[in-house]
Amino acid sequence: ITPQNVLNYAAYLEEHNCFEEAFRVYEKGVGAFAFPASREIWLQYINHFVARYKGTKIERARDIFEKCIEQVTADCAKEFYLLYSRLEEEYGITRHCMDILDRATTAVPAEDKYEVFLYYIKKVEEYYGVTKTREVYEKAMETVPEGKVKDIALRFADLETKLGEVQRARMIFTYASQFCNPQTQVTFWEMWRDFEARYGNTDTFKEMQRT
Repeated sequence: ITPQNVLNYAAYLEEHNCFEEAFRVYEKGVGAFAFPASREIWLQYINHFVARYKGTKIERARDIFEKCIEQVTADCAKEFYLLYSRLEEEYGITRHCMDILDRATTAVPAEDKYEVFLYYIKKVEEYYGVTKTREVYEKAMETVPEGKVKDIALRFADLETKLGEVQRARMIFTYASQFCNPQTQVTFWEMWRDFEARYGNTDTFKEMQRT
């Protein structure tokens, strides 16, 4: 068989309203093929199962997802972790959604970490408030590739500034500065300069220049 045989057979069964039989075919398919060959089978299986049962068989849906992410390769991880988090967000438990996103930050490859962290931060802010995003921002600055530390830091510093936590924001600028060459990361240093001009004093401004 090929992955396309599996998809065709499952689609034929679904057309005839034999949904459970189709799901058994998907199960056989994902058992017969590994990633990346099984990617499309997993996508069809998950999307069709959730579309049919929504939240009425949440534990079974979780089992399917857990089996999937045990097998998923790093290059496909973002897609399936985000699908899993949306299942929990829509039909499950918010805390589970956040746990899955936290796991995703470790599972995805370096090039996907920044995007996953931004999505994670957005959801934490949406459900728990901006102050709860601090822990995620801190993890992000330690985890994302060096080229993205600046972007995370500027967002984090802006948050702390809006919360009135000027010293916290200054510490973030100081931490991120070690990743920002003044010759190439001009925007970062301009933003730090503007920050000190607005919120700092002579000493803090001099310290920024020294750095």
